[in-house]
Amino acid sequence: MNEFLREHWTRSRIFRVVLVLALGYAGLRLVVNALYMTILLAPELGLMELPEWSGSEAQPIIPVDLQVYLDAAEQFRAQEPLYDMRGRIEFFQYSPAYAMAFIPFLWLPAGATVAIHVLLHVAAYILLYFTCDRIFRKTGLAGARRALALTLPVWLIFTSFWSDLGYLNVYIIVALLGTLLIEAVLDEHVGWALLWLSLILQSKPHWAFALAIPFLLGRHRFFARLMGLAAPAYAAIAGATMWAGGPAYVLGQYGAYVRFLATMGAGFRWAGTEAAYLGYNHSIKQIVFYLLGVTPSSALIASGVKGLLLAPLALVGIRCLLHPGKQPRQTASQLALDLAFATYLGVFIWLDWVWEVSLSPVLLAYLLGTVVQRKLKGALWAVFLPYGLIDVVRLVSFAALGMDAIAPGLYVITDPSLYVPLMMIVILVFYAVLVTRIWRAVFVSTNTYPEGEAVYGL
Repeated sequence: MNEFLREHWTRSRIFRVVLVLALGYAGLRLVVNALYMTILLAPELGLMELPEWSGSEAQPIIPVDLQVYLDAAEQFRAQEPLYDMRGRIEFFQYSPAYAMAFIPFLWLPAGATVAIHVLLHVAAYILLYFTCDRIFRKTGLAGARRALALTLPVWLIFTSFWSDLGYLNVYIIVALLGTLLIEAVLDEHVGWALLWLSLILQSKPHWAFALAIPFLLGRHRFFARLMGLAAPAYAAIAGATMWAGGPAYVLGQYGAYVRFLATMGAGFRWAGTEAAYLGYNHSIKQIVFYLLGVTPSSALIASGVKGLLLAPLALVGIRCLLHPGKQPRQTASQLALDLAFATYLGVFIWLDWVWEVSLSPVLLAYLLGTVVQRKLKGALWAVFLPYGLIDVVRLVSFAALGMDAIAPGLYVITDPSLYVPLMMIVILVFYAVLVTRIWRAVFVSTNTYPEGEAVYGL
């Protein structure tokens, strides 16, 4: 990584300027985040007058998603139901074991809890960057490593990271776990894969998308071993949770968890045609509801759209299953990454809640480093930057308008993603590029890669 950073720094004055500006922005943003946390945790200091709809009443406020986790821990400790949406946007949606894991934070002061999670998020983000570089190095993708260095300024201003640092959700941490799972699967290291998979399954199971790699590429022995160990590992975690919370209560909550996952859309507050703006959920279903109204027919249309979009991925998956192991070793490593990333995007196309695309800077670097068409590279930048720069728009808006820029629900009224589904646009464009070249690889040719740089002819 260092050699590619030095290369860009030495050869490009524009890169030097942009990197320095991005570093300055990141430093300023950390200061703003610290001030924001101080305002929330100590409103009595009067650093800023909060609006009435915030409901602060001079009481400390913990970032909303972290508060959801702490509330769940308190409910677990009190043997209360964990899965009650009550028509809210923010609700607990993880396993009972996840709620139990947050109980130790109930013993800490609010400020210490927030500080620990801020540091965890920053550390996870840094590790995510270097893990991606390590994966690209292992797969011999020097172009992707060079592009990763080139996109470092983007990482420093990336919207999803700064949003996650404000809400203290676990998106960035789970993105790191998902990337580590990709690495472990590529290496066929059962122990590490089992560890990362077990952690993912307690929080966001759909982030186990890397399991598509061994399943689709004929590495069935490794896949069977991993799945054979994952089931008892999950059972052991559930057993430890029952030991801590009591069998009757925890079994009841696991049952409620399964029912919740199956029916959570029924209690969600969707934005329909009457809504002032789309909001921050950029799923296909929410987009269709916003355009056509919240009706059963709209839900069917959304399912049909998702099915049509995912059909090509399903077809190449079937092709890989029927003809595994036909790729040369060098091409197989990139095909594995393409399948993993395409599956990741396919999962987010299918989901009814799309609040972030945490791996989009990873995908940007990966695609920039593995495609050859200049116009296509320009299109990737053009699609990604409006999403990646949203945090800059929000910060400038807040600096200019103060709390007048914030609407109830913590919406920034000048944020373009309130009105245009920028995240889904990124997902669909990146998905189209990946699926197109996977299609060419598995249906058209089995050996279209230059040495060391698999580009599928794009």
